[in-house]
Amino acid sequence: MKFIGRVADGSTETFARVILLKGLEGEVVAEQLVLIKNGGDENPLNQILGVLRGGLGKNEFLSPTSYRPDVAYMRYGGEPSGAREVYSFSIKPIGVITGDGLEPNLAIIQPRSPVYLLEEEDNPFQLIVKKDEVLWMDAFMEGHESWKIPVNKFFIPYHVGVYGSTGSGKSWFTRFILIPLYIKAGYRVLVLDWSGTDYAPYYGSASNAEVISLTDITLDEDSILSYLKDKTNDFGGNDNVKDAFDSFVEGWLEKVGKALDEAMVEGKDPEKVLYDLLKNHVNKVIENIGDKR
Repeated sequence: MKFIGRVADGSTETFARVILLKGLEGEVVAEQLVLIKNGGDENPLNQILGVLRGGLGKNEFLSPTSYRPDVAYMRYGGEPSGAREVYSFSIKPIGVITGDGLEPNLAIIQPRSPVYLLEEEDNPFQLIVKKDEVLWMDAFMEGHESWKIPVNKFFIPYHVGVYGSTGSGKSWFTRFILIPLYIKAGYRVLVLDWSGTDYAPYYGSASNAEVISLTDITLDEDSILSYLKDKTNDFGGNDNVKDAFDSFVEGWLEKVGKALDEAMVEGKDPEKVLYDLLKNHVNKVIENIGDKR
């Protein structure tokens, strides 16, 4: 950790402002994580993990509400003094680091408390999940490749929604972060890729994945018969009609191909061609049954 400054006055249990050491205003930036040793280095009351927000630069010689010599000097092209210039950031507490992880901070953050910037080796997530059983994502916090994101195993079976505007990275996150996490957790993942472009190309050559065309499922003979059964109210309870449909569904792919070829040659609707084939077949089977009687 790197010492970057101390807490200014006016702090509360939910807010503090750190005054940066000289020369750090170009190094310390918003959204970085810090540790406050509340009360001092020797015997701190607690240690608070926080995030930097709301940077502020102050120079009392350059107040826009009062006319000072430095302001007048600057107006005529001179460079005012920076001797009494102060840079600071507000700190939003995330929680107090305890033996069990993080807890809400209820104590006043004491002025003069030292503030430390977390560096690459100071992974804050290790502090957050001390007693939780977790899996570590392949994702990491921006700017810190070793700060992998932990996921509590208890919540992995829960429903998950991935939301965002077009192009925001939903598919990328699902492909490279979410699916690998489920596989790492021991789950098998079923992906329905309606366009065939979002997921299938990325798993076609994977040793632990199998890509199945949707047409192989929709043209499965058992699925077709089940669909027809549902649409005809179990074939009207007539076993002869059921058998007629069943015999027609045999070789379904061949019949679909024949309907498409005929439709293309004669300029017909392929669905109408397939319907006529089915109708003629069922009628013929029923007529043969009547003749036998």
